[in-house]
Amino acid sequence: MGLRMTRVLLTLFLLTTADPVTLGWSQEASRSDAPLVLGLDHIPLAVKDLDRAAERYRRLGFTLKPGRAHENGIRNQHIKFPDGSEIELVTVSEARDPQTSEYLEHVAAGDGPAFVGFYAPDLDGVARQLEDMGRAFRREGGLLAFPETDGLRYIFFGRRNRSPTDRPEHFSHANGGDGLVGVWLASDDFSLEREILTRLGAKIVEEKVHVPEALSVPVARLQEAQVVFLPGEQQRVPGRRIIGATVRTRNLDSLMGVLAEGGFSALPEVKAENGRSVFLPPSLTHGIWLEFRETPSGAARAGETQ
Repeated sequence: MGLRMTRVLLTLFLLTTADPVTLGWSQEASRSDAPLVLGLDHIPLAVKDLDRAAERYRRLGFTLKPGRAHENGIRNQHIKFPDGSEIELVTVSEARDPQTSEYLEHVAAGDGPAFVGFYAPDLDGVARQLEDMGRAFRREGGLLAFPETDGLRYIFFGRRNRSPTDRPEHFSHANGGDGLVGVWLASDDFSLEREILTRLGAKIVEEKVHVPEALSVPVARLQEAQVVFLPGEQQRVPGRRIIGATVRTRNLDSLMGVLAEGGFSALPEVKAENGRSVFLPPSLTHGIWLEFRETPSGAARAGETQ
């Protein structure tokens, strides 16, 4: 048997015996047009009083995982979801480095979301795209972030934080929450954000959304989440672009029971094509609109492209 024939037979053997899931992943990963940003990583919510904020979120039906000690004095608690996305409650008491200085400056104007992280398993691919665009960036503890002076500083990219200390109970929330599937941004100019997200695989379409009032606005659709672009008048604190987030919940009725038990009242339920939602105003959540969305059985999850 000639060498060429041996190679052909070996190739055919590998193609016919390879696991179809693995093979499909490999083919998808090798495509130049495969999306680099798939969903959300996490949203750090800066608060003045961590203990008070943590207690509030427990009463809202979330399970919190205590954070580790940070050398620069940051204290945090995590609201983790099974897919690796999360909301992180963060506080600092003094400025020890650029990061703590940013957080102190943020909470001085009130509690609220300080950053939004996007889930990008291939950070090297994201880096190449940003280099092609001429955008400055740097790596910070496994994340890819923009410089402090950049208007996009509030955005970063990560691979999601899965810890060996995570336990099943950390992902079990009485309100049924099981994923961070949306972020709401507000500004009168999203040209850079839209360009970057498009380059990284997002599809931007005009859609009717509820926030909680109904608006027709551009939405960046990712495989696992969506980014809602709202007008600048929606900003609660001038200059803060992140104003809300969407949490997927398995059972909206369970959520309503938890809220009633905790003495909270959500805004009236909204029914849309992508599911049922209730909204908690920033006054109840330390500065961020929280949408809890229950998607119909068998329907595409929030943000997934069709």
